[in-house]
Amino acid sequence: MNSFQMMIESLVIRFLHITQYQLDYRWQASGRKLRHYVMWYAHKGSFQLEIDQISYRCQEGQVIILPAHSAISFHAISNEILLTSINFDAEISLVSNRSWLQLLNLPNLLDDSTNRVEQIVQDMLLHEKEATAYVHVRHQSSLLRILYELLRNGGVPEGNSTFSQMDKRIHTIIHYLHTHPKQMPEIKELAELVQLSDSHLRKLFIKQTGQAPLHFVHSIKIEQAKKLLATSVKPISQISYELGIENANYFSRMFKLKTNLTPLQYRQQFSLWLND
Repeated sequence: MNSFQMMIESLVIRFLHITQYQLDYRWQASGRKLRHYVMWYAHKGSFQLEIDQISYRCQEGQVIILPAHSAISFHAISNEILLTSINFDAEISLVSNRSWLQLLNLPNLLDDSTNRVEQIVQDMLLHEKEATAYVHVRHQSSLLRILYELLRNGGVPEGNSTFSQMDKRIHTIIHYLHTHPKQMPEIKELAELVQLSDSHLRKLFIKQTGQAPLHFVHSIKIEQAKKLLATSVKPISQISYELGIENANYFSRMFKLKTNLTPLQYRQQFSLWLND
């Protein structure tokens, strides 16, 4: 697994809600602060949009991604606008000082040239009318399909992603952690690996990832543990040992701190049932 793939696998998406709006020439707002990520699909019409003082002209057949905590302003250009809005939360847990959009270099404005995204959005709207407890799960799946289409057709190639352009010493450490899963290295070992002092390594990690080196190592161990918990029936103590953590109780506390679930709870929710 390379570093970029690890970023993709640690991307967490949570669907919130979807609403379609029929708007007219009076539609406008200024300086609206967003609490969550919002995705707009423009089915009809055009409008002017500003995201954190960067302007975009949006039109039919485009997908617009509005970052969480951004300030937006907009006004209609055409007399009629048909817009679907999807609210969601998203994060790449391994890097806390940059948004997932920045890390994957996904632009705010994308063309739906194949109409695949519109088809998925229309399907979501159709099932939104169903009064069942499972619609939310379907919408979560549909949102992931939309992001797949956007990343496949509109994203920057893997080699040019923001994450791939991070300091090579970060990638060296990530590669080491993946090729030596049974090692729980001390910070001094990692510093020697990339020929830095402990203090310089800490500064590098905080600048590049928003986390101290030890927290980053723990985050990678948790991602490795998730895969082992979901795809095997190995005892939790064995998984802990295979990840270089001899104290299984410490591993369980660390896992819950990062995921809000115990290893057993995570396995019960996400394990492949054919392993049972």
